[in-house]
Formats: sequence, structure tokens, C-alpha cells
Amino acid sequence: MTETIAFGDRVTHELHPEWGSGAVIKVENTVVGGKPAPRVTVRFANAGLKVFAGNALPLTPMQSEHTVPGDRYLERPAIAEVEDLERSGLNQAVEKKLLEIMLAIPMACRDKFNTPEYRLKRTLDLYKYDMSGRGLMEWAIVQTGMDDPLTRFNRGQLEEYFKRWVRDRDSHLSTLLSEMRDDPKTAKRLMQEAPDAALRVASL
Repeated sequence: MTETIAFGDRVTHELHPEWGSGAVIKVENTVVGGKPAPRVTVRFANAGLKVFAGNALPLTPMQSEHTVPGDRYLERPAIAEVEDLERSGLNQAVEKKLLEIMLAIPMACRDKFNTPEYRLKRTLDLYKYDMSGRGLMEWAIVQTGMDDPLTRFNRGQLEEYFKRWVRDRDSHLSTLLSEMRDDPKTAKRLMQEAPDAALRVASL
């Protein structure tokens, strides 16, 4: 994972989602245990500057409609579009845009220019999110681009959006597996290590 992290990326910390999203502000070469390794400096929204060194960093590049690993964080966060609509007083459009953002399946999972194998891998990555506090918060951060989604949503609202998103995610996985019927070996290989929730979808 560390080779995909570069200056300008947005990341989250695997063990501390409450830190919010972080901006990678420096990537340097260093030595750890006598071996070359990267040293990454990140400014987290809720935790300030943190420095990490080593070849197995606990950092996850943010993945959404706007960013995938290796991308630079040049896009506005998704929630900014909602805020623009609110300032314009377009309340009906606000609700529609919110639903679109919260239920979105990442483009990397849907883009037909990507191979089915790549789209399946990325779709299976979505099964790391769950209804636990950490899982729900990480999902909400990725969907909205917000450092702290609880400044806008309460826990109950996030859970309702997440349940609807899960239905769409499962439906997308089912469709993708159907598309891969011509390549059953690849699908079977990738599904061998899939989470239980994904396997249940595959068995339907």
C-alpha cells in the first residue's frame, strides 16, 4: 500500500478513523531496521501532524467517486455540492443530491473501461465497511469527503443511508458476477478470500 501513497493524497488511519481524513504533505526516504523505507508526514483534520515510517504503514488512501489510490486530491469533497445547493435555497435538490452521494458506488467499481477482474477486486474492497462504529464512520468519511460526518449527520441517519447503500453494493456485486460468467476461474479465485457478506450475495 505504501508505494501508492504520494504527496497530495488524502488518507485515513486504519486504527484511528476519528482522526478524520489526512493530507499527505511530505514523503521522504529513510532507513528502518537497516533497510530503505518511506517516511510519510500527514496532517490529519482532527489530530494534527503525524509522521509514519516503514514499509507497512497504517494508512489507507481514500477511495470514492473523487479519489482512488494514487490519485491526487484535486476534487472538491462530495458534500460541497450539497452545501452549494443549500446556500441557493434549493431544498428538494439538496435531498436528491444527498441521496446520490450517500448511495454512490465508487466509479472504479463501475467503469467499464476497467477490466471485470479489477472492478470485482474493488467491489470486494467495499465489504470492509460494516455497522460497527469504526466501519460506519470510515464509510461515511469516504462517501461524503467530510473529516467528521457527525457534524452533519447523526448516527441513526448514517445507519439508514448505509443500509440502503449495502443493498446497492450487493446488487452491484451480483450484476458483476453475472458479467463474469465467461471467466469463472477468475471470479472463483477472487471470491475465495471474499468476506462472508460477499459470499452470501454470490450464493443467491
